[in-house]
Amino acid sequence: MSNNTEWIAQWKSISALDSAWVSNGERHHLVNHSFLLIIDGKASWNINGQPIQVSCGELIALEKNSLVEILEVGNLDLAGFNIQFDIFSVPQEHIQTETFRWHLPSGNTYAYQKVQLTSGKLAGLIQYLNGIGLQEGESAWVTKQHLLYELLHILYLPEDEVTPEVGLQRTVTYIQEHYDQMVTRKQLAEVAGISPWHYSRKFNECYGKPPLDFLAHYRIYRAQEELVLTTATVQDVAKKSGFEDVHYFSRRFKQLTGISPKSYRQTLCQRRILSLSPLFAEALIHLGIIPNAVVVTPLLLSSHQRDFFADHEVILLEVAQYEADIELVLEAQPELIIGNVWAEEVKYKLRNDGPVLTGLPQDVEPVLHQLAVWFQREEMAQQLCLQMKQEIENAQQQLQPVIQNSSTVMVLRVEAFGYRYLGGRSHGISKLLYEQLGLALPQPLQQGNAWFNACSLELLWEADPDYLFVEIRKMQHLNADESMRKLSETLQWNELRAVKNNTVYYVDTCLWVNGHGVTGHRIILDEITKHLTSTTFVEAQ
Repeated sequence: MSNNTEWIAQWKSISALDSAWVSNGERHHLVNHSFLLIIDGKASWNINGQPIQVSCGELIALEKNSLVEILEVGNLDLAGFNIQFDIFSVPQEHIQTETFRWHLPSGNTYAYQKVQLTSGKLAGLIQYLNGIGLQEGESAWVTKQHLLYELLHILYLPEDEVTPEVGLQRTVTYIQEHYDQMVTRKQLAEVAGISPWHYSRKFNECYGKPPLDFLAHYRIYRAQEELVLTTATVQDVAKKSGFEDVHYFSRRFKQLTGISPKSYRQTLCQRRILSLSPLFAEALIHLGIIPNAVVVTPLLLSSHQRDFFADHEVILLEVAQYEADIELVLEAQPELIIGNVWAEEVKYKLRNDGPVLTGLPQDVEPVLHQLAVWFQREEMAQQLCLQMKQEIENAQQQLQPVIQNSSTVMVLRVEAFGYRYLGGRSHGISKLLYEQLGLALPQPLQQGNAWFNACSLELLWEADPDYLFVEIRKMQHLNADESMRKLSETLQWNELRAVKNNTVYYVDTCLWVNGHGVTGHRIILDEITKHLTSTTFVEAQ
């Protein structure tokens, strides 16, 4: 059938991408054409044999019979919706309606197409989804069709026009992949597909420096990382960074950094440091290293961290949830960037303008140890960890009645579209509650291996914890208050032991999830001991 044939789309179904759907190793064969709308989190997937990164605010269109494999979930709670639909040819005279062989407008070989939505567009689509749940009959059908065609309209919007800068970007990629080898201006011009003279002029206009200067800077940035992350000699670092002459390397290094390669690590704390996370910035300050700036999401920044950064005159670079504002980061002119970067394309762009130290762990104690190694503050980190260990031991003593009676403790996350529970073998607050404090997780929840796992009303009722901490999730475009109201009206909720015994305690996302640093650790422990020792209820299972 000709691709010029007119076609119509018909809504088929919608289902949630809950934590069970997005668990590591899960494979999904999508027999229908589908839109996957990501409304929360980040993850690594494989779609039809192609590894990709997916994140909040993305719309992924897939042709029917696509295969989605979940490679890595991480700790960012990916969630969204799978909207399936059919495509039919428009009925012609004497011709019955039949299935249309529809293909994505991008013509992607792997039969998927990804679109990044603006925050406003994402919020509008979420309103559509909310409306579907409130309507019935023909009204609901019309709303579903309207949403489907809105998604198709987004998919068919024309892509940005290809510009001459595309050839220049190819040369930047070439530099990133071959900086440790001999690279000439002639080679780069050939990659760009233009003459060497024209290439140098256009590159300088676009990137603010000649291509070989850009290459030299890129090599020095990688050398800075090597000097911090390894124990390699200056000679070995020079060679690995693409410099054959160690003396020339040392001159260029000092020219750019103001310090010799041998002295660089000892003066690392004097650099203009930018942290990509409040957790890492807080840890640095506790180690006596004051970062110049930190990237924060105002909605999720705990009050104690905001005050802490203000006291130490740390600049707050405010971004929306899950947003990677590279321009904002670079405007701060950091000499060293510290933090984990989820998407490789973001990491590549940041590495063009400075050294980037990444690969940090998720829990505060190992974060302290890793930063201490980089900045030579091991003794200080050890003292901080001993202090945190003592705080845990003190809390354990206060919680002995709860621990000895094997009273169960559950953390329930209430979200706009459902519920999740904190697993017992993860990191952060999970490690604190169930490993370090030794509190008991209800038996029905012990199979949950993820940080937060899908929780039905039936599973909540079956878990029936003695103590229940409830986190009403904070998100940029979603409000979970209505979901909490509906939960509180259910039979399962009102039959819970914790509800009947008034041992339900509400906790703040900003503190328990995003603020669990050195200071937050103590505040959270105080909350736990205050709540679990404020009642005489200690009934054994």
